[in-house]
Amino acid sequence: MATYLTQIGATVCINGTNSINGFPLYYRDLCVPPIPYKNENMLISESGVVDFTGIFGDPKLHQDSVLPVEKAQGKILLVVGEKDMNYNSKAYATDIMERMKKLGKTHCALLSYPGAGHMIEPPCSPLCYQSWLPIISCPVFWGGEAPAHAAAQVHSWREIQKFLHLHLGPTQSSNL
Repeated sequence: MATYLTQIGATVCINGTNSINGFPLYYRDLCVPPIPYKNENMLISESGVVDFTGIFGDPKLHQDSVLPVEKAQGKILLVVGEKDMNYNSKAYATDIMERMKKLGKTHCALLSYPGAGHMIEPPCSPLCYQSWLPIISCPVFWGGEAPAHAAAQVHSWREIQKFLHLHLGPTQSSNL
């Protein structure tokens, strides 16, 4: 959304990709073609848990599928876990940062956490190393190491709040 909607003032992307994978993205008259999944690269552990890391094609070979993040008007914060077993989030974020730097864009920042997995959530959320994925009816790996993942959740939550407050302004108090 931040790439195509000019009214987006700030975006936090946690372990996202830099491209469209598997299914096309449609927005008005725009259709971004997907990078096809390489299902033959899917790994299944002895206990039946799926590892998706090998099914995503190389965005450099599918430039039509790469999101033009550098066109975003608002600020972007990329948060990645380096032990993500769903996406190669670090590589996707690094690509985005390199493209931004090459164009002299400064509206993107990166927080990268060694040992953190895919499911970086608010502090005190337990590490979700694997869980059931209804769309494929089997469990999948998300990755992460408990101590490092917990530390990433605490630090990233603070940084996400600072980022949003800085770029979107103060919020009203909540009744929750």
